[in-house]
Amino acid sequence: MNGTTFTVGFDGLFLDQTATGVGMYASNLWRIFDSSDSLSSPIHLLVPDVPSHEGISGGGVTRLAPPSMFQSSKAVKLWWEQWGMLQAARAGAADLVHIPHFAAPIRSDRPVIVTIHDVIPYVYPAYRASASMRLYLRLISRATRNAAAIITDSECSRRDIERYLGIDRKKITVIPLAADEQFHPSHDTEADAELRDRFDLPGPVIFNVGGLDVRKNVEALVRAFAAAVSDIDPATRLVIAGSAHSGNTRLYPPLEPLIAELGLQDRIVLTGRISEADKLRLYNLADLYVFTSLYEGFGLSPLEAMACGTPVICSNRSSLPEVVGEGGILVDPTPQKIAGAISTVMNDGYLRRRLSASGLEQAASFSWEKTAAMTRAVYERVYAGDNESVTTAS
Repeated sequence: MNGTTFTVGFDGLFLDQTATGVGMYASNLWRIFDSSDSLSSPIHLLVPDVPSHEGISGGGVTRLAPPSMFQSSKAVKLWWEQWGMLQAARAGAADLVHIPHFAAPIRSDRPVIVTIHDVIPYVYPAYRASASMRLYLRLISRATRNAAAIITDSECSRRDIERYLGIDRKKITVIPLAADEQFHPSHDTEADAELRDRFDLPGPVIFNVGGLDVRKNVEALVRAFAAAVSDIDPATRLVIAGSAHSGNTRLYPPLEPLIAELGLQDRIVLTGRISEADKLRLYNLADLYVFTSLYEGFGLSPLEAMACGTPVICSNRSSLPEVVGEGGILVDPTPQKIAGAISTVMNDGYLRRRLSASGLEQAASFSWEKTAAMTRAVYERVYAGDNESVTTAS
């Protein structure tokens, strides 16, 4: 950039939601940006001044309170995306802004970069069933077409953004995510014993976490476990973590009736919502991690498992082969194929050790430092007026 300095406004709307994928992404980028002493151009945080964001801090933060007419969280979000964020950018003298989630203002007086992690509501109509969601998608789809540049997590998402949103692929840069640094092999005998006692886990553990909506295809995992259960250690438990959104059985069909139908009440553990600490321990405690999703913009869950050295069986759909690579076993996510892979891995200690090593190697190829560096490169290209890029990670 020949020494040219400019200021980036980084949208921190989701920094209070670190349990979500968008919140995790924004938090890790801001953590690196805020801790770096060598940035050629400052990155300034923009956040709505609401109670949930009171604890957010950093080297440079501009806060803007929503008008009193906006009371609900959805109303505040819409106000921020269309008006508030740009007002904060002006107050913080930002030359361009980065919105790290699928949203953009219809009109902007400065270049806007948008990260679109996935286009799930377009791929699966069930996710845009409500009239309000369809209206919102129409708004942000139109707005993001005016963005100076688009960042996305995978080649799969880039293809789908081009297909469903009509955005020229030359404007889309693929920048992979990474597992958080907390996910690594660890051993805590006392904590593991407490976890086994709490969830009644007497023997080997097969783990799944990452969502219970229909796209996650967890029903296929339950059926696969039923098919494999006679071939593996009878003390094995399938642990499925997470909780469904209450009241929406269409998108979040309950698993309990299927588990009862298959007679697996004593073999499958539904933990409900768990803490990040419990998730980390379950990754490390598990003998096998199985992820059966039909569609992911990236797929952090299997990457986190691999980073913990846990053998992984993963669906071969959408972006997941890009993430897992040769670090795990990729299968067609049908009960029959999943069951076969479970039986093979659970009965082969050498294979599990090999998968553990290959998974650790694959996970190490991703890092938030790489993600941040590639993101800064997009900022520089946009500020220089070069908005066309198809750069991907090596």
